[in-house]
Amino acid sequence: MKRTTMLSLVLLCGMFCAYSQGSAYATEAVAGRYVPGAFAGPGAGIVPPTPGVGYWDLSFIYYHGEAKGQVPFGGNSVAVGLTGDTFATVLGGLYVPDWDLSGNWTYAVQVAVPVGWTGAEAQIGPFGVDQNVSGLGDVAFAPIVLGWHNDAMNTWLSTSLTITAPTGEWKQGDLAFVGLNYWTFTPAIGLTYLVPDQGLDFSAKLGVDINTRNQDTDYYSGATAHLDLSVTKAVTESFSVGAIAGFLYQFQDDRSVFADAHDGFKGRSTAIGPLLKYKAKYGDSGEVDLTLRWAHEVAVENRMKGDAVFFDVSGKF
Repeated sequence: MKRTTMLSLVLLCGMFCAYSQGSAYATEAVAGRYVPGAFAGPGAGIVPPTPGVGYWDLSFIYYHGEAKGQVPFGGNSVAVGLTGDTFATVLGGLYVPDWDLSGNWTYAVQVAVPVGWTGAEAQIGPFGVDQNVSGLGDVAFAPIVLGWHNDAMNTWLSTSLTITAPTGEWKQGDLAFVGLNYWTFTPAIGLTYLVPDQGLDFSAKLGVDINTRNQDTDYYSGATAHLDLSVTKAVTESFSVGAIAGFLYQFQDDRSVFADAHDGFKGRSTAIGPLLKYKAKYGDSGEVDLTLRWAHEVAVENRMKGDAVFFDVSGKF
């Protein structure tokens, strides 16, 4: 593969796996770091191999969901009939240091800074409550991002560790929030397999969210595994279509008075949806990728159930 083609491929992935985790959507308040489908898309296993280059991504995220039954929040409070909406903008950046690693390996660092708005409605006791909040979300930083590719550059692997800090707007007793008030550590692996002559991209990303306890509410949200899958077909040089799927499986019990009384309150979720991608060119070599994804949750347990829409704009500098 020619170098110019390889660089186009890197831009195709861009910062597609930007950390939309900063916007929250079972666990406490049936919210978590992960929205099914958040990391699904072409190039999910690619770490750009060009040293000394930075990549950026601007993601716009909307999520609407509803939760049936009782929902724990704010420590000892319980809400019923929870409905929530979240709008978030996430600015992500990835930098590849100019390090000479052997064996087709690449090292990078990544950061994502979210700003969001959340509105929530629910019945709390005899009263209906309607709240909204906006502000900085939980900032995510990946000090370790490792990538590998074969000599043919059609098989790409990645591994990373992301640390998400409780920097977001959160207040005990509030129904609406844009932060989660606990730390999360997320090891992840990604895979991308390309069939260049057919314009096909098969990508997958598997991660595990390991949380600390919310010290203010004494609620521990159990560890959760999530898997995102995508298949993308290039229709023209600039336009691609595809399908995505996201799966969440909470394998560790929540720990609280409420969770203990509800068999650990473990969450499950499955989402599917379409993907559209357009590569816009400007100048002699400039490119910006525009990607639209919709993830519709079709099976949910102990979580919000709804729809997420992601619009990503990515490039390099």
